[in-house]
Formats: sequence, structure tokens, C-alpha cells
Amino acid sequence: MSIAPSVRVLTCLAALAVGGCNRMLQPNPTPAAVREWPQTLATAQESAGRGDFDAADSLLGQFARQHPGSHNASEATFWQGLFRLDPSNRNGSLTVGLATLDAYLAEPRPHDHAAEAMTLRRLAAQLDAANRLAASASVAAHDVAPARPATEPRTETKPDANTDAEIKRLKDELAKANAELERIKKRLAQPPGKN
Repeated sequence: MSIAPSVRVLTCLAALAVGGCNRMLQPNPTPAAVREWPQTLATAQESAGRGDFDAADSLLGQFARQHPGSHNASEATFWQGLFRLDPSNRNGSLTVGLATLDAYLAEPRPHDHAAEAMTLRRLAAQLDAANRLAASASVAAHDVAPARPATEPRTETKPDANTDAEIKRLKDELAKANAELERIKKRLAQPPGKN
């Protein structure tokens, strides 16, 4: 009879030891940032695809604030920059998009979309420069028009041929850069492995 209680105690101790070893052998649980990222990104892309860029930006910003310093928080910054550059985003702008991509590229850790971010950044910078040139050419064309007295009848004045050619060239460059930006955006929106 004295053996039975000892066997029970040893059996209980062995069971506890095996349970403890099992817990030590189990891998660490997946971090929340890794678990939540695929759904967050899919929802943000869906929102942006519907034209709801504010919802996409808000969702990505919230994710980055909830998981600061995580790899996926950095990737959220990339997607914010991409959506902010989208020409159909009423609240986006080249300046804000460029600043966001700069912040993404300044992060010292590895990036999933470094090449895309650098390409988008260069395209956006060219678009910005083309927009500035077009604006200054338009102002220059307006300034060159001769002044006429208020009593003189209004007649159409033709802008200088060089100005017209420069504006056309700038518009063509802007259209090409927008087309390239759209192509990159569509490629990035495809799930991995379908490129």
C-alpha cells in the first residue's frame, strides 16, 4: 500500500514534467503584427480600390501606431505612400506621397518594396518637376501676352509656338509618368506570385 501512493506521486510528477517540456518545445506564438498584417493590407487595398483612400490611409496608420517598430508597420508606410501618390486620391499629393516614401526608405531595416518605392519616388519627383515646369510655362505665356486697354475689344492672342511646344511636351511627359504610376500600382495590388 505504501508503494501505490509513491507511484501516483511519481506519475503526477512525470506528467507535470512532460507538460512543462511540451510548453518549452512549442514555438513562440506568432506576433500580432504578423497575424494581423495580411487582413489589414487586404482591407486597405480593397478600400483604395473603391476610391476610399481616407479609409485605407487611416487603417494603415492605425496598424503602424499599434505595432511601432515592427517590419509590417514599416510596410504600412510604403502602402500609405503609394496610395497618397495615386492621382485619383483627392486628399493625396505628390509632396505628401514623396515624404511618406522617403520615410519608408529611411527606415534602416530591410524593406519588402524598396525597389518599387525608389521607382515610385523617382516617378513622383519627375511628375512634380513637370508640373512645376508646366505651371511656370503657363505663367510665362500669360506674362508675354500684350497688355491692352480695357476699352479695346477682346481678341484672341496666340501663345508663342515655343511655349505651345513646351506645354505639349510637358503634358506628354506627365501622361507617361501617370501611366507608369498606374502600371506599378496595378502590379503591386496583385497578390504575391501572380506577377
